[in-house]
Amino acid sequence: MKVRLHRWRQQSLAWLVFFVIVVDLIGFGIVIPILPFLSPQLGGGTDDVAFILVSYSVAAAVFAPVWGRLSDRVGRRRILGICLLGGAASHFLLAASDALWMVYLARAVAGVMAGSIPVATAVIADASAPDQRSRAMGLIGRAFGVGLILGPVIGGLLARNDNDFALPCIVAGVLSAIAALMTFTLLPASQPHRPDEGDASTSISLFQIVQRSGFFLFIAQFCLHTCAVSAAIYLFPLWVADGHGWQAREVGLFFGLVGVVMIVTQGNILGRMTDRFGNVGVLRGAAILFSASLLLSGWVSGIWAMSLVSLCAFSSATLCLPILNTIASHLVAPSWRGQFFGMTASSSAAGRVLGPLIAAVLLANSGFAMAWTGMGLLVSLIVIWSLTDGARLEFAATQSIPESVQRLARDA
Repeated sequence: MKVRLHRWRQQSLAWLVFFVIVVDLIGFGIVIPILPFLSPQLGGGTDDVAFILVSYSVAAAVFAPVWGRLSDRVGRRRILGICLLGGAASHFLLAASDALWMVYLARAVAGVMAGSIPVATAVIADASAPDQRSRAMGLIGRAFGVGLILGPVIGGLLARNDNDFALPCIVAGVLSAIAALMTFTLLPASQPHRPDEGDASTSISLFQIVQRSGFFLFIAQFCLHTCAVSAAIYLFPLWVADGHGWQAREVGLFFGLVGVVMIVTQGNILGRMTDRFGNVGVLRGAAILFSASLLLSGWVSGIWAMSLVSLCAFSSATLCLPILNTIASHLVAPSWRGQFFGMTASSSAAGRVLGPLIAAVLLANSGFAMAWTGMGLLVSLIVIWSLTDGARLEFAATQSIPESVQRLARDA
């Protein structure tokens, strides 16, 4: 009975965090579609749109590990609430922006406060049993799917005209503030995670473990994955517009369909797959399908074929991140978990910067075929990792955390 009650409490906490993330991501999704139109309205050019997006990703890459480390030291709930409040402030600042520099500042503040996702991921990892971890991490994917569907739709409906975007930003800020209120009032207070006395993991820093035990290659997979995904998101609208005249409406509906697929595949389906094939096995299969779909994109031309390979690419890509997060949650002790997720989030943010830049260079010099091929080859590096170092890490993750960390510390 006690075991069942404990598991019920774990699942309730995971779903509560899920709803907090959904509310925040809907607010985030409301803002994203208006940024390309807000910048020119204030005198900026197309390059400003790119730099505004980059400013967010760079700030997130720098500060995500900081928030993760603080959540280890002072507790998850407090840091998650602070990040959500900071995100709300950035939305309100964007709503009040009447100069281009204010838009830059608002998005930079949003990036600085973008610790909510890695900290929430750490909360779910803390609250879930090891054998239920992949299902719990699937909730993060579901939350992204809901935000991907509802956020842009709500943002488009709230934009009263082509020159007034204040209302969507205000609503986004209110939603983030509501998420913060839910965090402070509904989430149980978490105690700071402190390593046990005599634990070998206290003798070296997490950065030393990452550097000396091969964890660096694992963290790099987050960058590779996000680099390919962000490049595909950049290329797809240009690709279908150039080949078949698609507009924002068709592209929005397509990504809404991707969001539906994310909701359906995450959680139970993902959990059954990992139970049967293992985390690295599912990651390998998803990466193979992702890479093959990107490579095929360079050779197909019909709209149905283009849509099908793109749907396969994005659908398989959505399976990779929960699996990577699941592996990460097993590799380090809870006392390091927040900082470790912060580092993986930082790696993902770097990928969001590099992906569109690499794709843009390939597209400008060699066309869509080479751009898609380049991204497919990039994802193939994840496949290679899953066949080599990934297999070793999966074995380490099956051992108890203190023993695996002690062994890595001795090897270092």
